[in-house]
Order: sequence, then structure tokens, then C-alpha cells
Amino acid sequence: MANELTPEVQAKIEALSKLGIVQLLAINQDFRHPEVVQQAAGDLAQKLSQASLQAAAGMFANNSAAFAGLVTDFVNLTTLARQHPGGDAVATLIPVLRQLGDVQTSLSGVSDEIAPSAGSSEAEPESPVAHVAAAAHLPARNTASTSTRLSEIAGEYLAMFDAAVIAPEHVAEATKRAQTIASFRSTYEPLGKTMNIPWFFIGLVHALESNSNFSTHLHNGDSLMHRTTHVPAGRPKAEVADPPFAWVTSARDALTMLGFNTQADWSRAAILYRLERYNGFGYRLRGLASPYLWSFSDRYVCGKFVKDGVFVEDAVSKQCGAAVALKRLIDLNLI
Repeated sequence: MANELTPEVQAKIEALSKLGIVQLLAINQDFRHPEVVQQAAGDLAQKLSQASLQAAAGMFANNSAAFAGLVTDFVNLTTLARQHPGGDAVATLIPVLRQLGDVQTSLSGVSDEIAPSAGSSEAEPESPVAHVAAAAHLPARNTASTSTRLSEIAGEYLAMFDAAVIAPEHVAEATKRAQTIASFRSTYEPLGKTMNIPWFFIGLVHALESNSNFSTHLHNGDSLMHRTTHVPAGRPKAEVADPPFAWVTSARDALTMLGFNTQADWSRAAILYRLERYNGFGYRLRGLASPYLWSFSDRYVCGKFVKDGVFVEDAVSKQCGAAVALKRLIDLNLI
């Protein structure tokens, strides 16, 4: 299968293999690291090779789990290093995770556009949703109501989700996005279970914020080498941990920050509401359908925050929306 890879990807895999083995052996041979971390790094170094990477990458089109397994091994090692401090294992591993993410993007063919914040994520307390009208009002294309109360817009979310049609030219990319999210279920699920959050919600946020790259903060796609610099800046705070951060440490902070770990209702309407809230209600307050949810579907046409706080009316998102990826996850029986 490896001969199907492009020369560009082959070159990236060769560089990744060399870097990965060098970094793993550096951890394995450095007495500053706890023995359990040294042993885990040595085991992974034996498993990693250019041939194994090529084989996993070559199967990516049909079995993204093969490549995702290698990524997960490195994520688990950074988590182990954070749990057993000593030395600089996390900082040593993050450049490898960054290159893994770069190869993954090249293989998947999905956009790596990072969605900027649409404005403040602050919202009124979520109101319980006991009943949602079956025939809720469906807004016109590219529009949404301006309410930010879940109890008032739950029916709108469901109506839009049911009516949304994925643009034919984006079906393949939306499918690959869903498959990539599902391939990392073994990483998202343990975190989700400890926080009472569906694994695929974490995966959807991770895809939108950083193109499923485990070298970046779940908050906004900034590097794990330092605290976040974009909105929300300065996370995780010092009382949580010091940089560099393991991905799980940062992800837990991002999800806790908005109180998602305290929520009991994870109905579809609530999931869509929290996904939009994660990016901010800047589009909704303008009466617009958020591309963070609806890009690649007929619910969204144009209008985009091109950077934090800067809205351009005729700009168009090139990133698969979270609601569209969720539809593909459901259609493909991945959740």
C-alpha cells in the first residue's frame, strides 16, 4: 500500500520516523525520566519505523484506525509522562505529535482551516428542555434566530439538523472528517467517561479547533508547548499545570472551563447548542447560521469571522461544520 503514497507524503513519513525514533530513544535513555516513562518510550521506539508508518499511512484511505493507533500511542505516552513528572518527556514528544498531525492532514485531504472564535462564549444558564415541538420553525438558509437560550432554540436546532443537506462536492471530505473523528474514539472515550461527555462531542470540537491534531490545545488549536495565546488566552492556568501540556490535561481544562462536565442533558439539541457555544454566539447574534455547525451544508452560505472578532460578510468557511460531521457519523453508523 505504501507505493500509493505521494512523494511529498513519503518524505514527511521519512522525516517523522527519524524524529520519532530519536525523541523516543532520548526519553528512554535519560535517567531524569521515571522508569515507567523510559520503558514506555523504549517500547514505542521498537514499534515505530518508517515501514510501519508507511503501512499505516498506506491503509489510511480505507482504515484510518491504523494510523490513528500510532497517534494514540504518542498521546498516551505524553499523558503518562505528565502523570509521572521528571525530565522533559512531554516537550520532547510534542514536535512528533505535530508532525503526526501534519501527515494526517496530508493523508485525509480535509481542510486544516482553524475556526476563529465567533465572539464571547458566555451564555445564559441552560434551561431544561423537557419537550421540543416536532414541527419547529425552520429558518431560511444562512439564518438563525438571535436567541441564545437552549430552551427557546432546541427545536430550531433539530429542524435545521434534519433539513440540512450536505453539498455533493463536500460529501467525501465530510465523510473523511467523520472517519478521522471515529478513529480516535479510544482516546476521546476514556476522557469523556470521566467527565460525562459523549466521546464524539470531544472529537467534533477537536476536529474544528485543531484539525484533530494532538499537539495543540482543545481550547483553540494553540500549541501545547505554552499556555493558550488566542481566545481563551492563558489556559490552562497555573493551578492546573505548567507547560508543556499533555493533550488530555489541556482537553480536560477546556471542557471544564465551560462547565460541560456538569451537564446531564446530552440530547442532540443540547449537543448542537454546546458546539455553537464553544465557538461563540457571534453568528447567531447577527441572525446568521454558524459555519462552525453548518458549513458544507445548504444551511450555510456565507459570512465568516476571519480572525477573532473580525467578521467578513462575503467570506466563506472552507472547514466542515460540526453538525455536518455529526450527520456523517450517524449516517455511517460510527456512533
